[in-house]
Amino acid sequence: MSTSQDANGHDGGRLRILVPLDGSRHSARAAAVAGQLPATEIVLLHIAQDDHDAEARGIQTQLEDIAAPLRSGQRTVEVVVRSGDIAAEILDVAPDCDLIVMTTHGRGAAGRILFGSVADRISRHSTTPTLLIRTGDETTDVPAPSRIVVPLDGSDLAERALPIAATIASGMPRPLHLLRAVGLDEIRTTIQEWRKSGTSFVEHERTYDEARQETERRATTYLAQIAEPLTAQGIEVHTQLLHGAASFELLWNIQPDDLVVITSHGRHGFRRWLLGSVAEKLVREAKAPVLLVPTRERKG
Repeated sequence: MSTSQDANGHDGGRLRILVPLDGSRHSARAAAVAGQLPATEIVLLHIAQDDHDAEARGIQTQLEDIAAPLRSGQRTVEVVVRSGDIAAEILDVAPDCDLIVMTTHGRGAAGRILFGSVADRISRHSTTPTLLIRTGDETTDVPAPSRIVVPLDGSDLAERALPIAATIASGMPRPLHLLRAVGLDEIRTTIQEWRKSGTSFVEHERTYDEARQETERRATTYLAQIAEPLTAQGIEVHTQLLHGAASFELLWNIQPDDLVVITSHGRHGFRRWLLGSVAEKLVREAKAPVLLVPTRERKG
């Protein structure tokens, strides 16, 4: 994969970001996060469930209050109010944007936004990358990301997270941190490759250790190869090899001030990463916001 070419059309940090809002302070966190990212355009979108939405009369003013501090000489902010099905309207606007930023929990005129309903539907069906921010009741503050973290599994599909991650990292700027986990599944894949190639394998400690070392060597080489073209673009890149199951190791190493960028579907050997597996576990449990990059091709 050539990391210098962005299949989603990102242009050197010039992102158009869509921020769905429901009138709650929790959903407004998404606008604050969008303001931290390298965007030249932000679209604040409110969906009224019907034309008689009691709060719709004042929502324009509320959105303008949110928009005002986000506007600058380098960034425009558009306020859009529509009516209809919440997820359907977001999906209708999303193709004209490079990124959706939304919270997984909000409460307002449009009702609740929860992962498992609107945010879940958007992340599963949108061809636009979606940054999901888990919210709690304790604070509305979201720390600016100190690094952009990209989990990789060695597959081309997982690498599709790299272009937008590189765009954000270079535009902020922030270091790009590439992670690769080596656990039992990856070591077993190496052993199966040896068996298929006719290499004998006897299950004793030394031979298993050789398989582990070979798997780690390949993973380290892979990370270096991925990092090289990114470094050539002027991005500060760090790599880290994790030892253990991907989901647990990632959760352990991700920090609250990280921004995680991961494809919703990846594949390596006989194992698969699916939304519903590693990516969904990160969305539900990671300390940091998670940006899901769909693997479906965008139209147009």
